[in-house]
Amino acid sequence: MQGSSGPSRLADLLESWAPVDGRATRQDWIQHWSAWIGPLDAIALSGALSEVRSTVHAPPARPGTKDTDLGEAYRLLRNDLLALICTPPVPQSRGIARPLPVVPGAAVVAVEEDFGSYKQRYLDIERRMEWRLGPFRQHCREVLTHTSTRLSQLARLDAALEDMLGLRSESLLARLPAVLERRFMQHRDKGSAASAFEQDFQAAMVAELDFRLEPVAGLVEAWRTGS
Repeated sequence: MQGSSGPSRLADLLESWAPVDGRATRQDWIQHWSAWIGPLDAIALSGALSEVRSTVHAPPARPGTKDTDLGEAYRLLRNDLLALICTPPVPQSRGIARPLPVVPGAAVVAVEEDFGSYKQRYLDIERRMEWRLGPFRQHCREVLTHTSTRLSQLARLDAALEDMLGLRSESLLARLPAVLERRFMQHRDKGSAASAFEQDFQAAMVAELDFRLEPVAGLVEAWRTGS
């Protein structure tokens, strides 16, 4: 399941950093959506829908138990990952330009950092997201499968869409480090404070997190409402 607020938020953020390129990318997204769903994907989706329609009713689970409290589990998961994103490493040595202590009679020297430390932090956050979001999404599908026929069908459709669109989504997200590095260079060239890029870094990672969470949020909401 895939909504619109997450991708839109991420796209809006990137567009605000590079308005011309951002608008072109969004236009291409609309015009070339068919490139995401090719003939083979359409056949696979048709087969998945046929299987969904033939899903046999599963015995309902007992709602409200701790093991099936998907809403609370989702909240804790998102909060844990937000804390990871919004807590800079210690010691904080992520500044773009860090002045050394002033020595009387000596020139003030600024130490320039490259993007390497931020890229490593980005990769670490990405790994944590993948380790936790994939298994939780699968867990949500398993719970839905044993809740009702309608939710079981939704779970199977979500699995089919993940197989179909997952690699394409990952391919697009893999471009984000290069965008962040360009943003880092812009801040460095302007002599911005370290906190300026840190704010942009966190905003981009939170937007990506919400993009990755959208299918899970849809499953949790369906479980909560029973529809």
